[in-house]
Amino acid sequence: MRRARMIALGLLGLVFLIVISIHTYAWVFRLRTEHLLAELKNLRLEQTPGATVLELRNRHSAHVMDKGPCSEAQCAFSVEFVEWDSIRRLAQKQTWLERPTYYLLKGLQPFGLRFNYFTAQLRIDNSKLRGVDAWFASRSYVEPGFLSNVSIEARTVGNFRHEVGWPEIYEHPNLFVDKPSMCTGCKWSVDANVTWQASPEEVERAFGFDLSCITRFRECRTPVEFFPAAVQVLNDDAAKRPANVWGDFPCDTRMAHILGRDSDVIGLVRIKKVERLDKDFTSIDYDLLKLLKGRNLQLKDVRFRTPSASATASAQSIQLGSERIVLVNELFENQSSSSGCAVMLPTPENMNAVQAGIADDRSGVLEAR
Repeated sequence: MRRARMIALGLLGLVFLIVISIHTYAWVFRLRTEHLLAELKNLRLEQTPGATVLELRNRHSAHVMDKGPCSEAQCAFSVEFVEWDSIRRLAQKQTWLERPTYYLLKGLQPFGLRFNYFTAQLRIDNSKLRGVDAWFASRSYVEPGFLSNVSIEARTVGNFRHEVGWPEIYEHPNLFVDKPSMCTGCKWSVDANVTWQASPEEVERAFGFDLSCITRFRECRTPVEFFPAAVQVLNDDAAKRPANVWGDFPCDTRMAHILGRDSDVIGLVRIKKVERLDKDFTSIDYDLLKLLKGRNLQLKDVRFRTPSASATASAQSIQLGSERIVLVNELFENQSSSSGCAVMLPTPENMNAVQAGIADDRSGVLEAR
């Protein structure tokens, strides 16, 4: 009887040590990740010297994945932290271990046995920091052999060319948060993007991951638990969004500056032909008088979102023979714009705003080539 009691106590002590070790490892992973994330928040695009970025790289050298030659002038690398990756890889190689791994993870998950992954990608060009991307994913078994992710990502971008016409960009031109409706292989994801002109507060929101989920005894399941600052931006945007998702926004100098930055092709043109396609879109042919930005294209059958009668940009903006500023994007090999302000009056104020926006476009240097 005494021997059985000693064996039971020994097994209980072993289980206790295993649980403590797992939870301690989770804390180490969390603290290491939080430290790197804090370092990323202090970096400044177009300002932080390449030497400073390489110091970060050296501090985390054991977890660095290089992407070619590296120097203070030019370098691209990632820092990757992977939790319990050896268990996941072993279960993938030995299929008979998938079900035991599933039950092991389910049983010890509250104590920190989770497949978490964090990676930070950084890029130096011309001796300055040109790109930062942070991604965190928490993987859990839906069933034996099938892992599903929840993921959050923050990245720097040169412009918001893919979000032209979205009301959120008019509200905060240097921060865009999105929750994709489709997420392959995952439950959900939330993405935050900032330009090089984002304020420190906007950078904090974009990179405001809540990594306490790594060590909580209860598994985090909702976006607000992992990414509270970004989700708050989403909620605020949703509360302001009009019934018509595109809304009616003033075609003022603020919009001219935004479109100057985010459009692919901008020109001073003369309107040659106008065709109303439907209630939402109009097709226009132009004669190009002066190219302000982008490639010299034949501006024919360029489609843009037709402004409503209440919008500042009225039908007068597309009178035949008149000179206008046209701002379009090349998406899917088509020239179009989702903005109702894609055709603007060439006033001195609008021209100055467009030129300032063109100067603020960093897509050529802040996005990996």
